[in-house]
Amino acid sequence: MNFEDFENLVKDALANMYDFAAMETHPLIGAIFFPAEEHKGSKGEFLRQLLLETIESFKPTGIEYDLFSNEWRAYIILQQRYVENISTQDLAKKLLLGERQIRRSQKKAVQAVATQLWDRLSVAKQEQTPQISQSEFVINLEMINLDQVLNGILKLLDSRFKQEEVEVVFTPSQNENMVYSDRIILRQILIGILNLLLQKEALNQIQLQIKECDESVCLEISVPELRLEKDHVMKYLKDQENSVTQWASELNLEFNEYNSDRVFHFEMVFAKQEKKLILVVDDQEPALRMYQRYLSKSNYKVYGLSKATKVISKAVELKPSLILLDIMMPKVDGWEILQSLRLNDKTKHIPIIVCSAWGEPELAKSLGANHFLRKPIVQRELLDVLEALVPG
Repeated sequence: MNFEDFENLVKDALANMYDFAAMETHPLIGAIFFPAEEHKGSKGEFLRQLLLETIESFKPTGIEYDLFSNEWRAYIILQQRYVENISTQDLAKKLLLGERQIRRSQKKAVQAVATQLWDRLSVAKQEQTPQISQSEFVINLEMINLDQVLNGILKLLDSRFKQEEVEVVFTPSQNENMVYSDRIILRQILIGILNLLLQKEALNQIQLQIKECDESVCLEISVPELRLEKDHVMKYLKDQENSVTQWASELNLEFNEYNSDRVFHFEMVFAKQEKKLILVVDDQEPALRMYQRYLSKSNYKVYGLSKATKVISKAVELKPSLILLDIMMPKVDGWEILQSLRLNDKTKHIPIIVCSAWGEPELAKSLGANHFLRKPIVQRELLDVLEALVPG
């Protein structure tokens, strides 16, 4: 069975989680997942519990609950859509998401559940983890904590390490290691590499270290007393069944493999991303905080400006990658500010997004705006527009 078929089965199981008949006869039971001998309930109860445990695993630890937080989004969507049976439309309203965004977020959340169950299935069978084709994934780049991702993977594979009597030594760096990547794809790559190493009979210890290398963050995987053929892992990554080499450039990721007589080394290098500055002009402090929250896990940083009279001087000083301009501000004509920015030689090249609750996109563009966003602002729409307008 390929991943696409497996994902469809998981999606069907989630949608019918409280349908007794559907759970008892679901294709995931018997052919793919098998209840343990000590399980005393029905097959349907086993599958339901498996799904609930997987959903619960996406609940962030050490992060305060926030309905609008990116860290909580997957868990909230899975919990409320499939456990509490809230409709997609009602959930979109509750999370202040547009129709397109809630569909994408829900697809991503279901895909994450399927990926984790796929990983668990592969680990249980002690087989090499099949990789997911690039076409099956919508790549979602965000700032993620590499230490947290790696700790989560080690927890997932803990029983396998114990079964194979392999010691894992993880040495995180003293700094917070934030990398700009896709969390799910990165997990898949790391699980695949670790599974590949676990198939080697001479394996006794795996050493993992995160460190800063020049302008990059490096994850080094070392295995003492292990001799492999040249470029063993690289050949696995380049295999036609895997999409890792296709993903690498989009994930800002490089691979290096080098072996000595006594130690195997593999290195993943994450290019550091200089966050692009967005100058946000809005007289309302809650709005400035909203933009900060919307872009907190992106490759953008926000400079909030509540005094519109300082827009020109700040734009010249900061040289932002883009300006978000609220038109409706007290005692100031936002249209005049827009024209002033376009007439100034030092700011006329800066992309400008006009934001307003009034529907005036034609006027905004005729006065020099690159795009118009109607309030209330939808996070996914904002990110899509920034991606299109901000130079790479």
